[in-house]
Amino acid sequence: ELEQFNSDIQKLLEPLEAEIQQGVNLKEEDFNKDMNEDNEGTVKELLQRGDNLQQRITDERKREEIKIKQQLLQTKHNALKDLRSQRRKKALEISHQWYQYKRQADDLLKCLDDIEKKLASLPEPRDERKIKMN
Repeated sequence: ELEQFNSDIQKLLEPLEAEIQQGVNLKEEDFNKDMNEDNEGTVKELLQRGDNLQQRITDERKREEIKIKQQLLQTKHNALKDLRSQRRKKALEISHQWYQYKRQADDLLKCLDDIEKKLASLPEPRDERKIKMN
């Protein structure tokens, strides 16, 4: 059970660390108004599992190891929540320009799709080699 806890905590720490490394650089998800804390429940569940393990394990060294991992997870999770909050503030400040850019990008993609469809509907060109041979 301790090994499973260590494995689960490591699996959660890796994506948290990856997002922390991005810092306050905005991502498209930051502009979603309904963006929620997608890993909040998982973090709480792991912290609770750690507490339960600490109460059952008698080896003081292993208990301390669990406690350290819990603190690391909590610290990283809090840092990420702060970063997300900063990114949301930043996103709110420029949201008008973002949505205008997004609309223009969507219009451009639609235009490119229309061009592709028109090109696909054109008749096949004659093979240039055949023309040269004749």
